[in-house]
Amino acid sequence: MIYNMRIYDLKVGTVPQYMAAVREVALKIRDDHGVKLAGWYYADVGKLNRVVHIWAYRDFAHFEEARDAVRTDPRWQRDYIPRVQGIIVAQQDMIMQGADFFPGPE
Repeated sequence: MIYNMRIYDLKVGTVPQYMAAVREVALKIRDDHGVKLAGWYYADVGKLNRVVHIWAYRDFAHFEEARDAVRTDPRWQRDYIPRVQGIIVAQQDMIMQGADFFPGPE
C-alpha cells in the first residue's frame, strides 16, 4: 500500500469552507474511484490555515488510475473544483510508503 499525503495552505479563515467541500463532494468521488481516506487533519496550533490529508492506494498503478479517474469525473470538475480553487494558497503532494508496523486503513 502507498499513501498520497497532500498538504494545503489555505486563505485565512477558509478551513471550514474547504472542509465542507471535501465532506460534501470530494469524499464520495474519491470513494467511488476506490480511494480510501487514511487521515485528514487541520492545524489548531502552529502553521494555521493548513490541512493535511492522506489517501491510501493499493500501489502506484492504482494511484495513477484513480488520480486520472477523479480528475476527469464530471462531479469533480463541476461541483468540487469551483468550491476550492480560489482558497488554496499553496500545496505539497507526496507519495509515501507505510512503515512495516503500520496496519494501514481497513
